[in-house]
Amino acid sequence: MAKTPKHKQRHPNAIHLTVASVPRAVRFYEEKLGFKMVESFPDEKPVWANLVLDGQALMLGELPTLQEARQLGMDQAEIEQLKQDARQFARGAPGVGVAYYLEVGNVDTFARRLKRKRIKPLLPPKTQFYGLRDCHVADPDGYRLVFYTRVPARALSATS
Repeated sequence: MAKTPKHKQRHPNAIHLTVASVPRAVRFYEEKLGFKMVESFPDEKPVWANLVLDGQALMLGELPTLQEARQLGMDQAEIEQLKQDARQFARGAPGVGVAYYLEVGNVDTFARRLKRKRIKPLLPPKTQFYGLRDCHVADPDGYRLVFYTRVPARALSATS
């Protein structure tokens, strides 16, 4: 079971950095920079962590393997995006591995507005098991903007 948050986040948005090793990165952020880990998944050798410094969140995550992606319930479009991200991350492409999460009132309404402006999302709105409904967009430099609305979290089955 993942750690549950014990903080009150003052800011509704957070940045997500893709790292080679979450445990190594967490040690650096905690020991050297003063961040405190408030959530991780899974508890044993986490592949994702949420850290806070003065109420500001920073998420760290490893790119999942294809097997892990399927277990996490990623659909084919998300898996194709993951493969592309992994190739670009290996090459050190600008913007790859960085995702900035921004909360919006209704992500589906927001996605329709993007479509009217001829912005094609990397991934269309989808409800995630961890309590967000999100839509992914790339900026001109390759940075990923993840617009989200909070929804009830759901249990992740072992066979998903």
